[in-house]
Amino acid sequence: MDAVAPLYALVRPIFQICIMRLGPQDLPASGLLMVMMLLTHTVTSILLSSVHLGIGLSLVSGVIDTALLCALTATLLYATRLQVRLTQTLSALAGTGTLVGLVALPISSWLQAAQAGGSETATPALILLLLVGWSLAVMGHILRHALSTVLILGLVIASVMYWVTISIMTALFPLGV
Repeated sequence: MDAVAPLYALVRPIFQICIMRLGPQDLPASGLLMVMMLLTHTVTSILLSSVHLGIGLSLVSGVIDTALLCALTATLLYATRLQVRLTQTLSALAGTGTLVGLVALPISSWLQAAQAGGSETATPALILLLLVGWSLAVMGHILRHALSTVLILGLVIASVMYWVTISIMTALFPLGV
């Protein structure tokens, strides 16, 4: 039980952000936490990419996905002169992205298997669409707090960041997105 306590201490606030009870400001401004969250985000992204891509491309895709998260977030916060919030914002975005990605992984595998087997794909596709919506809502919530703005602006910015990421990933990995 004692071995689980540190993991619970890390996962609990990330989960609370996912259900919009906490914001990025509730995480410690820790470079170590940020690096840990970015690493878990990268691993989760690699796992999700491996559903559609080979291992080599999945590795590249996962690293690029996390790099885009960092670049877009840093650009946004520096442009608004809120770079002091970068560590907590990236920790929150990467951590919640990891949790959402882990939920999406079996559903993506289910959808891939259904497509390969010629089975019904509407149910897993709908669940993935709902997960994307939830992910955008969580990103909007985090960005709202990071930018000290209203939720609708956070949602718009999250949607633009998502669109940019998907556009770049689709251009680089046309079969995997």
